[in-house]
Amino acid sequence: MNSRLPLVEALFFLAHDEFTGKPQVARAPLEICLCGAIMCDLLFTGRISVNDGCPAATGKHGRGDRASAEVLAEIAAEPTGYPVREWIDHLRPTAVDRVVGQLADGGLITKVADRGLLRRTLRYPPVDLLVAAGGRAEIRAAVLGPGRPDVYNVSLALLAWHLGLDDLCEPQLDRRMLRAWLDRAAKPMPPAATEVLAAVESAIAASVYGGERR
Repeated sequence: MNSRLPLVEALFFLAHDEFTGKPQVARAPLEICLCGAIMCDLLFTGRISVNDGCPAATGKHGRGDRASAEVLAEIAAEPTGYPVREWIDHLRPTAVDRVVGQLADGGLITKVADRGLLRRTLRYPPVDLLVAAGGRAEIRAAVLGPGRPDVYNVSLALLAWHLGLDDLCEPQLDRRMLRAWLDRAAKPMPPAATEVLAAVESAIAASVYGGERR
């Protein structure tokens, strides 16, 4: 797992066109899923635990990923235990900028500003197409390959699904078949990971049915 991108970086690349770097998903679910991915990165590296739905710092320090390190510092500094869902709502406004900063610091993307008639838009073409395609390869290998999926690639696939990226295994599997695989693969997930991903799903539902249009 050490050679893999952090989950949040793999998810960011999945959510953007691999050639142009333009976002392929709506802003609100992207913010939510990136927050969930950061929580998963912290959880999978042992830097947080999740107890009764609330993340807590363990005192362990992992690799110096900017986004996860900043979020870990916020969690560690907060004496009150707040549920994962509340952390997602709190972290959403800064999530994209945190991850863009991390990827730019690592030399993995180039930030490009395109000026239109009404506003300036940003895109983030990857420096290395193979690196950018790593998340898609992870999901396809987990879903279509003979090996046993692990917590990393199942979480990545579930987060991609919540972003609306349900065609990553076509033409071999259609949307219905991929959903069935996700349901099976998610059953043996650790309870803490399940709680994080459930909070992501809840936040996504609230953003959709709450009328957000970002």
